[in-house]
Amino acid sequence: MSLKIFNAFTLKCLMTIFMVLDHVAYFIPDSPYWFHWLGRIVAPIFVFLLTEGYIHTRDSKAYMKRLFIGAAIMFVGNSIIWLVFRRDTIISNNIFLSLALGVALLRNLEMENRSKLTIFFIILVSALAEGSLIVTAMVLIFYYFKEDKVKLSLSYILLSSLFLLEGLSYDYLFAENPQWMMVFALPFILMYNGERGPKIKYFFYIFYPVHIWVLYIIGYLMER
Repeated sequence: MSLKIFNAFTLKCLMTIFMVLDHVAYFIPDSPYWFHWLGRIVAPIFVFLLTEGYIHTRDSKAYMKRLFIGAAIMFVGNSIIWLVFRRDTIISNNIFLSLALGVALLRNLEMENRSKLTIFFIILVSALAEGSLIVTAMVLIFYYFKEDKVKLSLSYILLSSLFLLEGLSYDYLFAENPQWMMVFALPFILMYNGERGPKIKYFFYIFYPVHIWVLYIIGYLMER
């Protein structure tokens, strides 16, 4: 029996559920902290699917442009929501920017006359975006080791293990910085069957910012 049971659509739907729970824990007071544990596997899966989309897209430039537009819209929306509903917690979420920079990096790395300065600039900006250089590293791992699941797995496990260097106490691993739990995204990646599934591309572009803004406002009202 094949274990490759997830297509891109089912992975996105499952990760969307985990993402919402993660953001509930972030924006809604007194939410269970363990929701964050589920959220640690979300970004890696979307980065993996980004590289899959990049490989199969007919127009990587349009793909990149769409993500940058999404990032710009979300930046404006985040700013407006925060100005209207001021809380101590700001809205720093904007994975669109991180993903757009990932596509930009791959495009530039594949150019025959690639500019080292441009690549350096993309990496520099990526370091300031959500997920920082961890996202950049995942983009490179998932793209260049796509055909070698052993190298992909070992590289990804090593990347996840970097978060263990700062401490191995229970409090650190499960309450202060559970980011190492991103390693549990690997089984989902290995169970990906390479199929796209139903096409509802723009749903995720809309749902991601809207659910964050709604949760932020709900949290604001609960604190009143």
